[in-house]
Order: sequence, then C-alpha cells, then structure tokens
Amino acid sequence: MLVTANPAVAQEDVSDFTDTFQVFMQSRDAFQTYDLTPADIVYALPDSYRIGPGDVIQIVLSGLINDVMVVQVGPQGDIYVHPAGILDVEGLTIEETRSYVTEELSLYLINYECSVQLLKARRIQVYLLGQVRQPGIYIALAGSTALGIIQTAGTLVLNPQSIEFDEMEIVHPYFRSLTSGAGRIVEVWRDGERVGRVDIAQVAIGGRSQNDLSLEDGDALYVTPNRNPIVVRGGVARPGTYELRANDTVLDIIAQAGGYRSMMMLSSVDVERRNPEGSETPTSMISLNLTDPEFNAREFVFQPGDILRVPEVRDQVFVLGGVWMPQAVDYHEGWTALDYIAATGGPVAPTDESAIRIISFPMTDQQSISQFNIKAIYMGDEPVEVIPIEPGDLIWVPWENQPFYGVGVTNAIATILGQTLGILRIIQDIG
Repeated sequence: MLVTANPAVAQEDVSDFTDTFQVFMQSRDAFQTYDLTPADIVYALPDSYRIGPGDVIQIVLSGLINDVMVVQVGPQGDIYVHPAGILDVEGLTIEETRSYVTEELSLYLINYECSVQLLKARRIQVYLLGQVRQPGIYIALAGSTALGIIQTAGTLVLNPQSIEFDEMEIVHPYFRSLTSGAGRIVEVWRDGERVGRVDIAQVAIGGRSQNDLSLEDGDALYVTPNRNPIVVRGGVARPGTYELRANDTVLDIIAQAGGYRSMMMLSSVDVERRNPEGSETPTSMISLNLTDPEFNAREFVFQPGDILRVPEVRDQVFVLGGVWMPQAVDYHEGWTALDYIAATGGPVAPTDESAIRIISFPMTDQQSISQFNIKAIYMGDEPVEVIPIEPGDLIWVPWENQPFYGVGVTNAIATILGQTLGILRIIQDIG
C-alpha cells in the first residue's frame, strides 16, 4: 500500500468560521468578556510593534536639557511633544518614533539626546470562538499572539469528537485545559479574511510555533474541530487524542505525543482500526515494525479513529557502543553506570573510556546528558561519581577517535529504537 498522503485530510480544510462568527455576533451580548490585561503584566514586544491609539510612550531628553515626558497616543494617532507640537506617530515602530521625534525637536533644541520607550501597550479586543470552553470577547494587550491568548486564557476545548472507541475520551493537555477532541489548528481572521493558521501541535513538540501571529484589534481566533482524531496509547510521554493532518506519519504522531516515555523496542507498534459494519470483528489490528530497515513511515496511511499502541519497556537500561555485548540490561535500583557496563562485559579496546555518556529519556530536544571518565576512576585519579540511572536511560561507550555523532552510534541506536524523529538531530547537537 503506497500513497502520498492521508486521503481523509489531504484536502484543505473548509473553515466553519463564517457561520460561527455570524451566530456569535447575533448573540454577542450573551457572551462574557474576559480581561487578560492585569495592571502588573510585563512582556517583551517585538521590534516590529507599531504604535497606535492608546499606547503610552515615555520620551527622555538628556544633555543641555533634561526632561521626561509621558504621553498617550490620542484617538487620531498623535502625541504632543513640547516644543515640537503635535506629532503623528501612528503606525511607526519605536525606533522610527525616536528618529521622528528627534528630528522634529532638533528644530528647537541643540546638544541633546532623545530616547523613546513604550511604557504601556494599548488594549485590544479579540474574539475567541470554536472548540473552546469559554467562547467570548477577550481583552488583551497589543502585541499579543494567537498562542499567547490561548495559553493565557486556558480555554481549550469545548466538546470531543464523538467516536465509539472508549479511548477517545483520554484527556491530554497541550495547554491547561486542552482535552480530547481539540483541533490542532487555530485560524486567525481579520476583516473577514483568514490571515493565518497556527498549529498548536508545534507547541507541544517544540515549545513554540513558527507560524504564530501578532493580533490586531478586532481579530477573531477560531479553533477548528478535530475531524480526524488519532489516539496514542502506551509508551509515549503524553498519551492522548491528537488530530491527524495531511502527510502525518506514525513518527509524526509519536512526536506529537512527546516521544518515548522510555527507551523501547519499536518492532511491534500496533494500530487498532475499526472495521466496516457487517465485519466478523468490530476492530482489526495492524502491526508495524519500525525497526525494519525497509519500513517507510510514509507508506502507512492512518484513518480517523485509529488507535496507535506503542509498547514500552520501563525496566531496562540500554548499554551501547564499545562494550562486549551491547544490549538492554534489566534495571536494578541502586546500580551505577559501572554496574551496567560490567553487565555487558565491560569496554572493548580501543574505546575512549574518558568520554562515556549517560543519556536520559524520554527523548526530547532538552536531552539530559552526563559524561564521566571511567579510566580515571579505575586509576584512582577521580572519586567514583554516582550518576542516577533510571529505566530507559542509554549508556554510550564511544570507540577511540570516533565522534559521538558517527556511523557506529547511529546504527546501534537505530537498531534498538527504529526510525525515530529527532534522534539524529539530538545526537548531532550533543556531539
């Protein structure tokens, strides 16, 4: 079975925003207004921030004249700066405002320096609609982003997709209140047009989204429903319900679920799929061997409602590299790295015993890595350092004159783990 995309989601989603927004506007008085602008909030604004009515600006003059002026941008986008008079600053950045004010004051003053700061950002009104617990009007500071509003509001998600599988009711938070059934996509609408789409899953995977958008007054955020749910169970960091998007592979879905909770063998990943009506059994099981060199993740196509079951091994520590018997060793509470290395027969010459690494799991970009010198410990030059070993940890004994990121470690880990998203990047970053 060779296809290029999941047919259920290959087409561009048709947004229901227009109908939702019309219903909202007709009954907006029944919706609550939420203020997300506490007086003491402080956050950095991008250099591209544009001045607008309501912003409070501080102008500091130093030199022959020392003065501090605090002015608020008026409804017409202007400020009064003595002795230059009324200056139109709407739409300018902070740096452009500084240059403009400096130029205008130079007609009246000499030997001075001017600095301009945004003392307080104006307030904007945005609408939060769709799959949210608290649809309504949200008051935020100008410069807020789509994900910033959602994360601060903590309002996702209203109703899960109706699926017969009980596993669809699993709760999983991307943010504080994100539960099963949540869509991945937040659409940003402005003046009746969709100006951007933000993928929430990118926040779950990497802590941020490259497509996040700064909001303007009157923008609407529409959280799309999850029409293509996929459930992930077992040995992942965040079991739960996710949304299947076009071209998502089994590795993409596992990555969304936070990667592995522990190091595990991925030779028997199962996908439970609901059979058509009239079948002998309600469901069928599809087994995937991710460790098979011929396995191509893009050749397997998910269907909405599939349940991905990832096996986990919580009671093993993996010792790889330059040892006699690279293998998974049963976990023993209190054992040190030396104990696990000894259980595999010890290092094999020529190895670099001064740069042994302990890599903790689950596998993420924020990998915890410890290094110790076993040779110095043998010689008595260094005290024995007790580095806690947990189930799923990897102990890597490098060969001599071989960088950590090399063919040896790549092949060894690939054999144990299978084709995992991010593993080569993680190894390269720490090599």
